[in-house]
Amino acid sequence: MAHPDDPELACGGTIALWTRDNDVHYILVSSGDKGTWTRNASPHRIASIREKEARAAARYLGVKKVVFLRQPDGSIAQNRTLALEIAMLIRHLKPYSIITHDPWRRQFHPDHRATGLAVIDAVMIARDWHFSPAMMEIGLARHRSRELLLTPTDNPMVFHDITEVMGRKISAIKKHKSQLTNLYRWEQRITKRAADEGKHAGYQYAEGFFRMRI
Repeated sequence: MAHPDDPELACGGTIALWTRDNDVHYILVSSGDKGTWTRNASPHRIASIREKEARAAARYLGVKKVVFLRQPDGSIAQNRTLALEIAMLIRHLKPYSIITHDPWRRQFHPDHRATGLAVIDAVMIARDWHFSPAMMEIGLARHRSRELLLTPTDNPMVFHDITEVMGRKISAIKKHKSQLTNLYRWEQRITKRAADEGKHAGYQYAEGFFRMRI
């Protein structure tokens, strides 16, 4: 995902469920160096703080490893280099499922759109034998994941029941202390979205995803 707090905000409940029986890895494209409203703050210091917060949240949820690609916050571009980096990691980690931003959702942040599109491109590169022969040369054989889930989405088609781990999702978000003052009424909004998505599937709380064929 694009920024250090995006996994927990978008799908922290699903992560809490998956880590019970599976290895979960984060790939964070940016370190969130512009994630402050303080005019004189140092972007380098902000990035350092946010990386520490991301690792703390990931540890709390049981995530195995966090990988930072350290693209500039606010300027993530859908380009071949980024897609290749992500494809390399897909071939290396061999995930069954991949979660990223829905680039077609009506949303404010361009980094989310760019990251979502880059991941979609990367999934195709990782999937097929004849993309990027250099990867084969260094032993990164193709890998076809079983599902690509986009979230948040305007058109959810898959719902994960997160009722029993909703508290863990909220606690994980709280690890991102530097961001909480920037997120207006975040807990109420996150809880409402989970409740609204839960209604679609008959759960108290849920996280909804658009599933793409791979």
